[in-house]
Amino acid sequence: MRRIAWLARSLEVRTVAVMLLAILVVHGGALLFYRQSAAAAADAAFAKQVANQISLAREAVMRRDPSQREGEAKALSSPHFEFGWSSDRPRPQFAVESALASFRDQMIVVEPALAPGLVLEMDAGEDPLHRSDLAGTSELPDGSVLTFRSAHAPDITRANPWAFLSTLMAILVGVTAVVLMHWTAAPLRDLARFTGRIGRGAPVSVPEAGPDEIRGIARALNAMQERIHGLVTERTQALAAVSHDLRTPISRLRLRLDGLADTTEAKAMAADLDDMQAMVDATLAYLRGDADPEPRQATNVASILMGVSDASADAGRDVEYGGPSRAIATVRPIAFKRAVENLVDNGVRYGTRVWISLDIEESTLLVTVEDEGPGIAAGDVARAFEPFTRLEGSRNRNSGGTGLGLTIAKRAIEGDGGTLDLANRQEGGLRAEIRLPRALPGS
Repeated sequence: MRRIAWLARSLEVRTVAVMLLAILVVHGGALLFYRQSAAAAADAAFAKQVANQISLAREAVMRRDPSQREGEAKALSSPHFEFGWSSDRPRPQFAVESALASFRDQMIVVEPALAPGLVLEMDAGEDPLHRSDLAGTSELPDGSVLTFRSAHAPDITRANPWAFLSTLMAILVGVTAVVLMHWTAAPLRDLARFTGRIGRGAPVSVPEAGPDEIRGIARALNAMQERIHGLVTERTQALAAVSHDLRTPISRLRLRLDGLADTTEAKAMAADLDDMQAMVDATLAYLRGDADPEPRQATNVASILMGVSDASADAGRDVEYGGPSRAIATVRPIAFKRAVENLVDNGVRYGTRVWISLDIEESTLLVTVEDEGPGIAAGDVARAFEPFTRLEGSRNRNSGGTGLGLTIAKRAIEGDGGTLDLANRQEGGLRAEIRLPRALPGS
């Protein structure tokens, strides 16, 4: 169903559907017009033939004595057109509403002398071979009746070369339209595929191929990427330089602080220096994610999660892992590990106890990191991922943190094609959900 829904939204599929529908409508209308025209022409020709034969038979029968008329009528008969004569056969009443009324009018146009007493009917006998024969009577001037039956009715439903060739031509036009549309839409598919990779590392060179409009879009995207990449590189280099240079005065202040007496004020200054050092380190780690992208590779995500849990437990933290021992996804191992560590650090800092779990779904891996802290306000979920943002209401500002942990985690997860979402637990605390695409089915 998802595949069908995707196809229904595709521009190529919609365009092909419209083109094929137009071809079908035009071809169907042409066949219907031809059928009606052929039927009218066949009826006119058949009406002229029947009228002429009946007129000739009437004249031949009338020249004979009544005792010889029946034999004359039989002599005029052929395998496809039978005649008979009767002196006392009752003449049925012709109904104008009959389906043969139009055909009768065409016969009278050809032979006006047939108008009085001409009755037509389709044979309603039990013989299936003659059930569609045209039968009728024609009253003669002396009151006797000439009967006739024609088995040579026109067949306009039989296959004909024109209908076959036109149908074949419509099929060829439809196939050509599909192929050409698929070929024309190829640059659009490439454009969508390449643009989907923009913003996940180095600039993506979008192929400048296809029609002029698509070439223009690709050219504009490439130029835009170059400009954005240049601005980001300059910003990253400037911030990295500033953050790196801050380490020197922080180190000098720490050395001078060591020479002071161990007072309450000295301890407060040392804590401030620790906060500054942590912020510098976090800023450099955040900027390093832009400047030095790590290659992706097939990785056992469960092994990384178990390693983070064991390292946290060895450090005296209350962290537990639950899940399988093997689950493969294509990620950047160091960046993914850093993202999980940031989530665990937040959970331990604000909730004391943290649970890490892993579930293998049909096409994704679901990693959850839960804590038992106060959680965050629903309106602050989006803000929690903004750089250098620290939520004062739901998170204690005095408990530490630089406001980059969640930002680094989200960037790392999205760089691997996954998603990171936050939600409050019903039992209390925060729940972080990471979804990663699986590397291979059944892995």
